[in-house]
Amino acid sequence: MAPPHLNSRRDYAGPLFLKQGFRPFFLGAGVWSALAMAVWVSLLLYGDQLSLLGYFSAQDWHIHEMLFGFLPAAIAGFLLTTIPNWTGRLPVRGIPLALLAGVWLAGRLAILVSGFVPVHYYPLVGIIDSLFLVSFALLIGREIIIGKNIKNLPVVGVVCALALSNIAFHLSALEIIDVFSTRQIALLAIFLAVMLVTLIGGRIVPSFTRNWMSRNKLAPLPAPRDMIDRTGALFVPLAAFLLMALPQSRLTGIFCLLTAILHLYRLARWRGFATTSEPLVVILHIGYGWIGIGFFLAGLSVLTAAIPFIAALHAFTAGMIGTMILAVMTRASRGHAGQPLEADRGTTIIYVLITLSAVIRVISAIWGNPAWGYSLSGLLWIAAFSLFAILYYPLFVKR
Repeated sequence: MAPPHLNSRRDYAGPLFLKQGFRPFFLGAGVWSALAMAVWVSLLLYGDQLSLLGYFSAQDWHIHEMLFGFLPAAIAGFLLTTIPNWTGRLPVRGIPLALLAGVWLAGRLAILVSGFVPVHYYPLVGIIDSLFLVSFALLIGREIIIGKNIKNLPVVGVVCALALSNIAFHLSALEIIDVFSTRQIALLAIFLAVMLVTLIGGRIVPSFTRNWMSRNKLAPLPAPRDMIDRTGALFVPLAAFLLMALPQSRLTGIFCLLTAILHLYRLARWRGFATTSEPLVVILHIGYGWIGIGFFLAGLSVLTAAIPFIAALHAFTAGMIGTMILAVMTRASRGHAGQPLEADRGTTIIYVLITLSAVIRVISAIWGNPAWGYSLSGLLWIAAFSLFAILYYPLFVKR
C-alpha cells in the first residue's frame, strides 16, 4: 500500500494550473519579465513621456521590477516545487497557492498603477508589494523547519534578506529612510541572487550534468563536492561585502579576481564542455559561468578605469539571473510535466536569445552605455521570455 502522503498527491482534484508552484509562478515570471522589459525599453526610447510610475523614478522602477518582481516569482516557482522533495511534505497547491500567486500579482499591479494613486496612498502601494516576499519567506521557513531540513535554512535566510531589501527599497524611494540609497539596496539584492545561485546552482549544475553523462556513458564525471565548492560559496558573500563596503580598495579588486578564478575553476570541474550536444544541460553551465565573469569584471572595475562597474552588474543580472532562470524554468517545467529532458528547437532558440541579450548588454556597458546596445539587448530579452511563455504555456495548464 502506498504511503498516505503519496495517495494524497494523487488524489488532488483541483485545477492543474495550481497543482505545483512552478506552474503559476514560472508563467508569471516569463510574462512579467517580458512586459516589464518592454516598459523599460519604451522608457529608454521615449523618456518621461511614458513615465507614470508613482514614487519610483524610471530606473528605480526597472530595477525594482526585475529584482523584486520577476526574480522572486522565478525563485518561488523553483522552491515551491523543490522543497517538497527536500522535506517529504506535501506541496503548496490549490487555494493556498492561488492566494500566494495573487499576492505576487497584486504587488505588480499596485506598482504599475501607482502613478495614478494619490500621494498619501504611496505607503499602501509599498505594503501591498512587500506582502509577497514576506509571506513566501515565512511559508518556506515553516516548511523547511517542520520538515527538519535544516541544511537548507541558508536558502530561507537569503529569501528573508531579499524580503527585507524590498521593504528597504520602498522606504528609500519614499524618502522615509535615507541611510541607504535605492542603488545600494539593489546592489545587495543582486548579490543575494548571486549567493542563491551559488548555493543551489552549486548542487543542481553538477548533479544534472552527472545524470546526463551517466545516461550517455561519458567519463570522467563532474568532480564531487569538496573544499573547492565550500570555499567558493564562502568567497561570494565576502567579495560582495568588500564591493559594498570598500568599493575603491585594491584589496577588493584582487579578492574579486580571486573569486572569479575560483568559480570558473569550480565550473570547469563540472565538465560542462562534455555536454555541448544537449542545450538543456550546457545552458546551466553558461548561466553559472556568468558568476565568474561578473566578479572578473568587478575586480577589473576596481583596479582599472577601463572597465565600468555597471558591466559587472549586468553580467550578474542580464547574464547570471536571466540565463539561469530560463535554464531552470525550462528544465523544471519539462521534467515535472513529464516531457523529455531534452531541449527542442524552440527551447534552444530561447537560450540563444538570452545569451545574446546578456552579451550585448555587458559589451554595451563596457563601451560606455550606448543606447542602441541596451535597446537591442532589451528586445532580445523580451523575445526570450515571450517565447518561453508561449511555448511552455501548454505545460503549465494542460499536462
